[in-house]
Amino acid sequence: MPRTRDAVQYENMQDKIKSAARERMAAHGTAGINLREIARKMDITAPAIYRYFPSLDDLITALILDSFNGIADAMAYADANVPQENYGVRLYAIGMAYRQWAVDHPVDFQLIYGNPIPGYVAPAEITVPAARRAFVVIGVVLQQAIQAGALKLNPLEGLPPSNAAFFEGIAREYGIPPEAIELITDVWSQMHGRIMLELLHHFDPVVGSSGDYFAYKLKQYVRALGLDPG
Repeated sequence: MPRTRDAVQYENMQDKIKSAARERMAAHGTAGINLREIARKMDITAPAIYRYFPSLDDLITALILDSFNGIADAMAYADANVPQENYGVRLYAIGMAYRQWAVDHPVDFQLIYGNPIPGYVAPAEITVPAARRAFVVIGVVLQQAIQAGALKLNPLEGLPPSNAAFFEGIAREYGIPPEAIELITDVWSQMHGRIMLELLHHFDPVVGSSGDYFAYKLKQYVRALGLDPG
């Protein structure tokens, strides 16, 4: 069913407000989101923003959801555009898409993974499912590789009970072995650390090219799983 003209205009205005908020974050950090300053930049009154976002927290939540969904969509797109029977190539493509999205959207990436915004508490019932979407993209590939006999997972020997219980809970929810959940978490945390160092301009002085080193290490991880990254 086609959207009405009013609905299109409403969404366009929401997008403009979010763009102005991102510009504020780029200039002043995540704590720089301020409805009054956003309104001044857009040449509208601050109360006018409340028609589109009832509160500052609602605006922040919308930005967070856009970011989580954007990075997951980029990873899913990368996965869909490589041979589906080659699980190593798929994992490599997904990992590279993760980094590229972060490099292309540094403000959004730091909003969801960087410094918390003072006074803001994310509504878990909305943001957690969005945050997990990226993990699901990886998990699907791992699960398919396991079912095809292409990937063998090591048992979680010596894992602290608190971690084991957490991974087992997520495993039951998504139908992925807890060993795969731990593997996703480990690889993601290492990739994420390198990306954050790159975005903060701390990595190139150490490795020369952050992008090349990221690709090199990602291929190492994929090969360590017994898969071919291509």
